[in-house]
Amino acid sequence: MSAQLAFGLEAERFGRRSTVTLMFRTPPSRLVTADVCLVVQSVVLRNPALSFRVQFSRGAAYQEWYPTECDFAELEVADEDAVSGCVMEVIEKFETSLDSAPMAARLMRSPESDNLLLIFDHALVDEQSLLLIKRQLEGPSAADDQQAERYRAAIIDRKTSEEAAATGPGTKFWKDRLEAVGEFPLAKAKTPRIVPFDMLPSVAVPRGFRGSLFPYVLFAIHCALRDVSEPDPTVIGYPWGGRNSAYSDVVGCFMNTLISLDTTGPQQSPAAAADFLRRWYAELDHADVPFTTVVSLGSKFSGSVTTQLSYRHVGERTVKVAGVPAVEFTPSQGRGPRGPAFLTGVTVHDDELRLRLLLDEEIAGYGSEEFGTRWRHWLKTAISSVPERKS
Repeated sequence: MSAQLAFGLEAERFGRRSTVTLMFRTPPSRLVTADVCLVVQSVVLRNPALSFRVQFSRGAAYQEWYPTECDFAELEVADEDAVSGCVMEVIEKFETSLDSAPMAARLMRSPESDNLLLIFDHALVDEQSLLLIKRQLEGPSAADDQQAERYRAAIIDRKTSEEAAATGPGTKFWKDRLEAVGEFPLAKAKTPRIVPFDMLPSVAVPRGFRGSLFPYVLFAIHCALRDVSEPDPTVIGYPWGGRNSAYSDVVGCFMNTLISLDTTGPQQSPAAAADFLRRWYAELDHADVPFTTVVSLGSKFSGSVTTQLSYRHVGERTVKVAGVPAVEFTPSQGRGPRGPAFLTGVTVHDDELRLRLLLDEEIAGYGSEEFGTRWRHWLKTAISSVPERKS
């Protein structure tokens, strides 16, 4: 079982599953119900991970075999504006159900468009899995008899690597790192509401920039949090890949939850971003230590993070669903998280970074505009301070 279940354990405390979704849109009346049903049922049959459910016993997660078809239904909605509300209702039911299938699909038809929503338990799929599933949506295909054994082998391989990392030298690194921090902020008890996603103005990538933008995004979030109200330390949680390439074709969750810690004071020094990067690379050297191990190291860190970050490079947005070209899109609203103060999302589009927030201002104590302005300021400051490399 992957360490990505760490946030799933937190969700289980509140009696709901954590989910990931895919959404696709076509012009009205393009998708044939029977064809879409065949495709989504085929996806379940082709991927053994989608015939399991994550269960919990005394705080430990395990997978339970639950062979079933995809929970598929067709819905009529009044208009385009009603789609978002319908999406949230379906997700709410999926998250709170104790016996629902590991995958659900809804074909929502409005006079303006057809909308296909796919919902998965986040503990069963990672980003690579979603890419595989999107390719499989083009048309139904027979199940591969070897996939069940390959999935089992992938799980064993992952479990072996996590056990080795949990008893390796990286554990001491995190123990020392956490103990040096001292006090950590406690998660606030709250009942999340449904709030809209806030799309912030994009940040241009300087011409000639080389390397990964990801650590600069982290740095800017830490700085912005400190600007708007958060005391030291600030903690950002984010998924980090670690899948064995031998199982690149297997749908499942093979990721760890990594944390980025920052305990420094005001970030006005020109060298602040460089100093942060050095600390982040040290954390990355020990990214294989399971999050569940980090939480149990005896420090005052209880697993609570200030925000969770999603970061991805955007590829082709058009996907064929049952042979029909469909555009992938994201919902316009979502439910705020129970543990972190808010969710942050970044997508890389060639020469710009697009920033997105899911922040309940009443709970956070500061606004999306306030935080977003500081985030964009620090992100532009950080990436513009990198010397331009000559080609």
